[in-house]
Amino acid sequence: MLLLLLTLLFLAASAGAAVRRTPTLAPTNTVVDGPSAAITGLSGLFVARDGTGGLVYLKSVGGVPHVFVSTLSGGAFSGPRQLDTGLGGASSAPVISGNSGGELMVAFINGRELYTVLEPSGQAGWTAPQPMYSGASNPSLSVNAFGKAYLAFTASGAGGSDVRTLYFGGGQWAAASPPLDAAAGDGAGSGAGRPRVVACGDGTAVVVWGEAGHIYVRRVLRATPSVTAYRTDPGSYLGASEISADTPVIAAGGDSSYVSVAFAETFAAGAGRQTRVLFNHLIAGRLSGVQAVDGLGGPGTLSADQPNTATTEFGAGFVTAEQASTHNLYALRLSGNAWPAGVMQINSLPALTAPDAVTSPAGTVSTMIAWQQNPGAGGIPEIRLRYAPDGINLNPDQVLSTSSFGPTNADLGLAAGGDQAGDAAVAWVQGSGNQTRIVTAQLFQAPGGFSPASLFAYSASLTPTLRWSAASEQWGPATYQVKVNGALIAQTTSTSITIPTPLAQGRHAWQVIAVNRAGAATVARSATVLVDSLPPRATVRLTGQRHPGRSLRAFVRAYDTRPGLRSGQVSGVTSVQVKWGDGFKPFVRSTSVHAYRRRGRFVLTVIVTDRAGNRTIVKKKVRITAAPNTGKPRGRKHTVRHGSRR
Repeated sequence: MLLLLLTLLFLAASAGAAVRRTPTLAPTNTVVDGPSAAITGLSGLFVARDGTGGLVYLKSVGGVPHVFVSTLSGGAFSGPRQLDTGLGGASSAPVISGNSGGELMVAFINGRELYTVLEPSGQAGWTAPQPMYSGASNPSLSVNAFGKAYLAFTASGAGGSDVRTLYFGGGQWAAASPPLDAAAGDGAGSGAGRPRVVACGDGTAVVVWGEAGHIYVRRVLRATPSVTAYRTDPGSYLGASEISADTPVIAAGGDSSYVSVAFAETFAAGAGRQTRVLFNHLIAGRLSGVQAVDGLGGPGTLSADQPNTATTEFGAGFVTAEQASTHNLYALRLSGNAWPAGVMQINSLPALTAPDAVTSPAGTVSTMIAWQQNPGAGGIPEIRLRYAPDGINLNPDQVLSTSSFGPTNADLGLAAGGDQAGDAAVAWVQGSGNQTRIVTAQLFQAPGGFSPASLFAYSASLTPTLRWSAASEQWGPATYQVKVNGALIAQTTSTSITIPTPLAQGRHAWQVIAVNRAGAATVARSATVLVDSLPPRATVRLTGQRHPGRSLRAFVRAYDTRPGLRSGQVSGVTSVQVKWGDGFKPFVRSTSVHAYRRRGRFVLTVIVTDRAGNRTIVKKKVRITAAPNTGKPRGRKHTVRHGSRR
């Protein structure tokens, strides 16, 4: 079942990739919090497939750091909310993840205790902080598309520290897993070897951490670790011997068999040292071998750092690294299933300081890389973005931040995320001192998936009501611009509009354009409304004998033409109904034959309707009298006829 679902997601993603474009940047940034000197730093941003999500950060209250969250719903970030209320000590290391429907989860450390806070899907309000594990640090949180969550952390243990995980499913946390350490007593997950976890679509988590100067990867299913912990760092690279490795990062998609692992590894380079950023590809139970990400050549004095990686559900994405001397940003492209596809430089301008780059998927197709660009004397630090609509081919960079808030400060936090439609959000810290802010930029894909309710319709009103389906727009309702005969006549957030000015008789072309908050627009197919407010015309002629049992024939001439109007400008007659007035079922014919059964006065009614719904009613009085005496013998039966012919 899971394989089938992933296949369907892949097909849907592939179909969307053909039309996916770089989203449009909203005209203004959003200040989530600040300006305030109490803002300590941004810790994370999460965006679910349906566009909901949130960001988490630290802010001092009474001089003590506490955890704050701003939720994302309908394309808008909410005001800040403190999550660790009631905890007196300082909080640290908050992380955030979640699932569609507004389900969010935050974990943090307070007093060496690991806590979690939940905002359940479809419910308002956060739960109180729940203690999960004592003697913990370095939390890393990931929730897959099906709501299965894994929380990896460093715990007090043999050798000083162990790496453990917690599993969340069915609305509850399970007991912590046994230590994942490759060897007891090594001191796993401490310092720069802090763990990172990714929850895959198949329900398995993959955890990476540093231990005894090496990097290890292990899979976990619920609370049960796999048998093998794989060492990903090499003993030597290009002839240089390893000293140690740290700062591991990890990414995987729906299939936990394909894992992207990156890390910084220091080698002996002659009398000195060189640090490289390397990538290794875990495929099921084997490692493909390391590959450099940093754009450096052979062993030497130049080094690299700041590894980062992220992939889509199907393994497309990037591994990034900074060249420490030039601060240039490089990336290894990853195609499907995290296969390496070549290294490229990301920044187009020289940089004075480290980029602090992050990479993130936007749904199952698109990816992006955001970083801080410091031009030095030429300007102030700013946040830039390169977006890959198809997941690996990046478009040119664009500036996201505005200089009016001062220099950006990505050292205190930079994060990115995107939804299934390919919308993107980037958050960062900007300014300093009492001018420090948490700022976000949002980029919108053009609205999609809407059309007129009917491509051709008739209207009996000179001010017809036009209707269309809602556009697909996850970040706030679209505004619809309605054009009739090429002229803009209205704007609305509704999916229907009654034309305010009467139209002339005949055909009119109309079109709807959906525009989102960033000004990105999508034009729906053109439709036609034929306005015909004039009722059809009709005449009735009766022939035959007006006596009981004798046949009468009604001839109806119905037409829907007018002087000055061509046939295509009127709707045309669609039905003619003849009611003889004596209770028999009416005929829908232009020629009707009927025989009354008794004498009396009757009203013949003819109803003519056109396609626009206009009706004309013609009434004619009919008197049925006794037949004259023909001299025929009494008692002879007469046949009563009741029918119709064309």
